[in-house]
Amino acid sequence: MVLVKLRPATWEEMTCEEMQVSENPHRYRAIAPRAPEGQFRLDQVAPGTRTIELDLGFGRGRSLFARAEQEPGAHLVGIEVKTKWAFKVDQRRRELGIERIAVYCGDAREILSRAEPEGCVDRVFIHFPDPWWKKRHGKRKLVSAPFLDTLGRLVRSGGEIFFQTDVESRAEEYAALVSAHSLFDTSRDCFLDENPFGLLSNREVRAHADGLPVYRVLARRRSIS
Repeated sequence: MVLVKLRPATWEEMTCEEMQVSENPHRYRAIAPRAPEGQFRLDQVAPGTRTIELDLGFGRGRSLFARAEQEPGAHLVGIEVKTKWAFKVDQRRRELGIERIAVYCGDAREILSRAEPEGCVDRVFIHFPDPWWKKRHGKRKLVSAPFLDTLGRLVRSGGEIFFQTDVESRAEEYAALVSAHSLFDTSRDCFLDENPFGLLSNREVRAHADGLPVYRVLARRRSIS
């Protein structure tokens, strides 16, 4: 095994492979960053920040670092199921000295089910989720009514959930799920032609390069009296 020390780099460079080495991908399981055990508070991960945003499925981290530059007052919690990318993005975060980003490896459904307090999250970005096509893989899908229950608990009134996918049927599925959910409103700007936040994930860059359409759904948390 050959280990290469990464040099500091900007988020744009994260769109390409950084290391051309022979490595065992299973080794990342033990060293990938994990969320605190048990119940934990998102507002204490980076005390003092007033805005909390979640970046789910950030992959190689382009969207996470771009958002940190775009919103210097926001605290970002990124969750990625792939151990290799969670480790490398967290390593990059440390090298760049960005304390406003927290990176966790794992299933966002499980991690966020333990997160508190209610109504602390301003915005959730969900990037190209659910690449599961076989019926037996249905249990792996991230976006579901129970997961929207979790997000509805964490997202403040007026907060947003932004989905992106390159599969039209998935976008229609997500729109139907949030439209049917009592805590979310999709009456305004449900399907978007352009990314209103201007930041691109690695997967979105790939979709554009491959000439694939990108479907976007924006939902807002209702105010419940």
